[in-house]
Amino acid sequence: GRGLKSHAYIHSVQLSHHVFLNLHTLKFYCLPDNYEIIDSSLEDITYVLKPTFTAQHIAHLDKQAKLSRAYDGTTYLPGIVGLNNIKANDYANAVLQALSNVPPLRNYFLEEENYRRIQRPPGDIMFLLVQRFGELMRKLWNPRNFKAHVSPHEMLQAVVLCSKKNFQITKQGDGVEFLSWFLNALHAALGGTKRKKKSE
Repeated sequence: GRGLKSHAYIHSVQLSHHVFLNLHTLKFYCLPDNYEIIDSSLEDITYVLKPTFTAQHIAHLDKQAKLSRAYDGTTYLPGIVGLNNIKANDYANAVLQALSNVPPLRNYFLEEENYRRIQRPPGDIMFLLVQRFGELMRKLWNPRNFKAHVSPHEMLQAVVLCSKKNFQITKQGDGVEFLSWFLNALHAALGGTKRKKKSE
């Protein structure tokens, strides 16, 4: 919030940080004056927070090998960027990195419209995996990143929550078990059904 008693307002007055970004609306505001800032020079920031891809761009991802330059001066190939190791999450990072380079899976998640309207029962937290995985895919393939690495923090928080702490950031896990659980959880969250066991 931007009200007189909000953290953002108090922070702007006490520390002279006057420009704030609403992470839901992606609008910039000047506080304490409380007016919206409309300036095209801020578009790079909003694009990094919420990268978007057209169908045409997605169709050409595998045909181009053009390096992008991050704002910190490093070069990188979109899709081939590092994932921060927060504690002991390298097993999950390896799986997420591998899945981000499976074209049909990647292409589906790069376009949020593919899954935005899927209806889930009230209180179902599993769809959070779908949302966070899509966000991570778009950040990994973003040609306008600030750095040549991405934080998987929100994705990993969703994994911890949805797996009921079976997979954690602070403990080493098994990559094959994580891959199996993650793909099944994504499938179910996207409306897939569990296969019945065959009787012999």
